[in-house]
Amino acid sequence: MQMANSMDADPALRQHVRVAKLSDASAIHKLLQMGVYVHIHVDWRPPGDWLGLPGFVVYEEGKEDRAGDGRRRDSLTACMAITADPPPAAWVRVAAAKSTASFAIAEAMFAQILENLDPAIEDISWFLADYWPLHWLERLGFRYSIDVIAFRKEDLAIPPFKMPPELYLRPLMFEDIPALVEIEAAAFEPRWRHSASDLELAWRNSLSFDVALLDEKPVAYQVSTGGEGNAHLARMTVHPDHQGRGIGAALLATAISKYRLQNIRTVTLNTQSDNEASHHLYERFGFRPTGRSYPVWTYSIDRARPV
Repeated sequence: MQMANSMDADPALRQHVRVAKLSDASAIHKLLQMGVYVHIHVDWRPPGDWLGLPGFVVYEEGKEDRAGDGRRRDSLTACMAITADPPPAAWVRVAAAKSTASFAIAEAMFAQILENLDPAIEDISWFLADYWPLHWLERLGFRYSIDVIAFRKEDLAIPPFKMPPELYLRPLMFEDIPALVEIEAAAFEPRWRHSASDLELAWRNSLSFDVALLDEKPVAYQVSTGGEGNAHLARMTVHPDHQGRGIGAALLATAISKYRLQNIRTVTLNTQSDNEASHHLYERFGFRPTGRSYPVWTYSIDRARPV
C-alpha cells in the first residue's frame, strides 16, 4: 500500500512512539506546561479532543514505575498531534518535547503519523507562533509558505460606510452553519477553512457572531472572541460572489458597535499577507499592522513515493 512520504527515522526510536490514549491526558498536560519546546495551535478545541486518534502520538521512554521517593515517574517525553478538520489540509496542532536534543524524537513521531495519515490529506501546515520549530521544520521536509500578519485598532471609531439596502444582519442561528461551511469552501483554499464542528465551537466561545443575509440566504459572517477590554476578530468571510458590495464593511461596523456595549477598548485580528482586499478594509477602519507576523510552513504529501 502506498502512503505518504517516507522518512528515515531511527527504527529504535520508532519503537517508543504510540498513539496517545485518554489515560495520557494528565502527562500530556504536564508536558505542555513544562516542556522545553511547546507548540499549541488548537483554535477553539482543547488538545484532549484528539486523544485516541492516529494523528496524535506520544514518545514514551519506558513504562511508568515508582521512583525511590514513592512518586510516579513520567515516561512521556514528547508528543505531536496533526489533524485535518476538514480535509484535505491538516495542521500541526500540538508538539512538545522535554529535551533540547529532541529532533530525532520529533522525526520518529512525524514518521509514525505519516504512516497512518488519512488518504484524503494533501498537505500539513505548521503555524509558527514561536521560532523554535525552525530547528525542526526544514529537516522534516516542511517549506515556507506564507505569513499571517497581526493588526490592531486602538479605538472603536467607525468610518463612514454605505450599508447595502438589501442586506440584513443578525446573530448566528444554529441552522445557518451548513451555509457558512459552503461560504468557507468558496472563499478559502483548504487549509484556511473551518468545518461545521469548528464553527459550532466558535459560536459557543464567541463574543459576537453575526451573519449577513441577502434574500434570506447567508452570504457572509463575522465571529469575534475576547474579553477583559480586548476583542479579537477571529474570522470575517464574504462569499466571493458578493464581495465588493460593502458587506464586509457592514459586518465590521456592526461588530465594533457591539464591542462598545461590552466594555471593549481595543481590537485585534490576523489575516494572510497576500489578502490585499482585507488589508484595505481593515486599514480604512483604523486597524494598523502591529509589526508581528507568523510564518506558515507546509509539508506537501507525495503519495507516489512508497514508504
